[in-house]
Amino acid sequence: MLFQQVLEFIYGNIFLNIVIAIAIVWFCIWAYKKSVASRKYYRCPQCGESFRTEHMESKSCKVCGAQLEETTDKNVNDSAK
Repeated sequence: MLFQQVLEFIYGNIFLNIVIAIAIVWFCIWAYKKSVASRKYYRCPQCGESFRTEHMESKSCKVCGAQLEETTDKNVNDSAK
């Protein structure tokens, strides 16, 4: 009953709907920017493969197992063959 009253209040109040919509959009933009900022780019000095990780650290190459070097080059080939 209380939940229904709260929902009716939210649906009936246009200002509150606008505030909620702005909050949702702001949260989505913030989460996207945080995700992009956490990306790291790596290149293998032995085989030349390049990798991108998100929210984690990579220590070794997926292809040959050599230790990776972090790079600022964002042109990566994520498909290890």
